[in-house]
Amino acid sequence: MARQTLVLDASVGVKWFSGIGEAHVPQARAIMRAHADEDIILIVPDLFFHEVSSALVHKKTISIDLLEESITAMYDLNLSVFAASGKRIREAVRLARKAGITEYDACYAIAAIENTCPLVTANPRHQGRTLGCQVIPIDQWKIA
Repeated sequence: MARQTLVLDASVGVKWFSGIGEAHVPQARAIMRAHADEDIILIVPDLFFHEVSSALVHKKTISIDLLEESITAMYDLNLSVFAASGKRIREAVRLARKAGITEYDACYAIAAIENTCPLVTANPRHQGRTLGCQVIPIDQWKIA
């Protein structure tokens, strides 16, 4: 049986390392465990690592040591990385204009479109929009 493939946005990745003040942490961590157990495949655009790290930097409850450990742990997950290219950025720019979202948010949808899989997000700006891919709010994700 083929493993479920998902594109995951940074709004979910932040929840892996910062449970304070975050909703849906158990669901986010269940996705991380399912990937670690090789039950699912997670794809992230290369900007995912920067976005998660940046969000964690601004959480004053996280020490620099814990922040560095979180970054190491994030890379240790061996996520499948969707690399930027001129073509992909052009597609993201077009989608961002059409959907009224940022270009970097559109990169997640482009990754999902190109990989023919859903985008899982905790970002309400993605939910309910037509992005050209299935968008699954984190609280509605279930392993296939």
